[in-house]
Formats: sequence, C-alpha cells, structure tokens
Amino acid sequence: GNTSTPIHVGSTNQVKDGGLSVNALSVFGDGWLQGDLNIVGKIKVGNSNASPIAGTIRWTGTDFEGYDGTQWVSLVSGEAVVVVDPNYTDCINVGGSWVDAQGVCYFSNTSCPSGWSQKQNYNTTIPNTCSTTIRECLSSCTTGGHVRENKYESCTYQRTRSLKARHQPRTECRAYGELLGCTAIRIEIGCEKN
Repeated sequence: GNTSTPIHVGSTNQVKDGGLSVNALSVFGDGWLQGDLNIVGKIKVGNSNASPIAGTIRWTGTDFEGYDGTQWVSLVSGEAVVVVDPNYTDCINVGGSWVDAQGVCYFSNTSCPSGWSQKQNYNTTIPNTCSTTIRECLSSCTTGGHVRENKYESCTYQRTRSLKARHQPRTECRAYGELLGCTAIRIEIGCEKN
C-alpha cells in the first residue's frame, strides 16, 4: 500500500512542493533544513563525534554548543569551549613551554626531564661553525639554525693541508683524509610525555 507519487518507499530522491505533515520523522545520515522551520514539540540533539562543519550544533551532556568553523562555542554561555591537551598542564608543571599544534613540550636543555622523551627531532638550534687549520690551510663549514621545528642541521668539510713546491712563492692547500661532520648547537629540546 504505497502512496502515490512523489512520496514512495523507493531509493530515488524526491521533492514535494507542498507541505508535508508526519507524526514522527527519523533521519539516518546527514539532515539539512533550509528555509523557515516551525516546530511544535521537541528536537533532540546528540554528539556523533564526527568532524564538524560550521553551523553544526551538539549536546555534550552538559552544554549545547555550536561549531563556528574553528571552535565549539557554548550556546548557553556564549564563550568558546577550549579543548586543552592533557599534557599541557604536565608540561608547564615541569618548567616546559607547550606548543599545542605540535603536541610538543620544549625545555631549554639538551635532554628531556624524567617521564618525558624527545619527540622525533623537534628542537631549537643555533648555527655552529667547525674548522681546522693545518699549516696555513683553513677548512670549515657552518650549519644553519631554526626555532622549534622537526629538523636538525649539519654540514661536512674536509681537512686541507699545504703543498709547497720548491721555488714556489705561495702555498697551495689541498684536501686530504676523511670528511668531518659538524652539527648545529641545540639550545632547546622538544619532548613528549612517556
């Protein structure tokens, strides 16, 4: 006993230009309401934990919130709901500096405190110049530096020594031996809680 077109039980989309009255309505999946909406009764809002888009509303169990495109805002108090990483407080309590976007606690040391370990290569470095001089021949390289990124700079150089032929007025420097390494100087380390 299906009703006549356009309302039927098939899977094709339907549009009804006139009004539609129902005693109950269940929507499975996303629902979109456009235009004026007059509701006599109640609407129940939950929280699916799905990634929100601007205009989404939810009930957290203690507050009604709306998503403004960047954060959840309480519809009751009008204040933004700030979600704080639980490691933030632990980081501050041990003298660190928290960077939320990275999930990293920075310490002005070369090692992490007890209960923390280095997260990948997150750190802050300053340039370092390494050099050696043998018989008037200077060999060197200089690293780069950065602030609170996931990288570590290094450079390599090769020793040189002088070769002075007889009756030559100047010394010629030529490379010899293995390559030598030079690393940037770490002044801050990025850590995560164990």
